[in-house]
Amino acid sequence: MDDFAVQLAREARRLGLTAGEVQDAEVLLAFAELVLTELAARGLVPDAAPQLGCWARPRPTEN
Repeated sequence: MDDFAVQLAREARRLGLTAGEVQDAEVLLAFAELVLTELAARGLVPDAAPQLGCWARPRPTEN
């Protein structure tokens, strides 16, 4: 089993989630957000967060 699956299982247990039975939509939303964040970090799904970039321009060389 890979590290990602272990991390998801650990988080599901921490949130009290079980297969086939979800009582609290907020808990399921928290788990879904974690899953999507991890998948985006791995480049497996698009990331909606703005990408960091450098907006600075080089300094002019003349005085």
